[in-house]
Amino acid sequence: MMRAIGRGAALVALIATAAACGGATKATRTVDASFACRGRTAGYTATHHIGGDLGISIDCAEVGPRLKVWRADAKGDRREDARSMTASEFEAVWKEIDGTGWPNLRDCGNGSLDKRDPLYTFAVKDDERAATFHCQTRVVPYPYNDIADPLDRAAAQSSSAPGDDEPAAAKK
Repeated sequence: MMRAIGRGAALVALIATAAACGGATKATRTVDASFACRGRTAGYTATHHIGGDLGISIDCAEVGPRLKVWRADAKGDRREDARSMTASEFEAVWKEIDGTGWPNLRDCGNGSLDKRDPLYTFAVKDDERAATFHCQTRVVPYPYNDIADPLDRAAAQSSSAPGDDEPAAAKK
């Protein structure tokens, strides 16, 4: 499904997914009154990842701080999960992402740039700025990994983890 659409459409899909309130969303926690969302979202989609596409994002505008993880297999069947985050969890992930200087990042030139490798599409936004950039690579290079890594760690700490990346055919 994601393979058939262009970069711009993939970004629109990523932002729409990050902002959507889906049926897979688990119960929302009460957010601390001092938490200021400021329209923040951050995430990535890895198109043509082993066995399909995957993505991870954080956002806070619709139902409070939450983490979303999705995977689409090679047939286009999509599995999505979301969980609420505490304000402190959200802030910790955001602090790492914000430390990259994301408003100044552009498409990477230090990835593999091999068309057979996954295309990572990053989208980060707050109430003042928004940025989208791509990196085609097997291993996400610096400083783009400083966006992907905190999202990956947050996903790994929850039941929203994308699961086993290795397709059944590769295990044989």
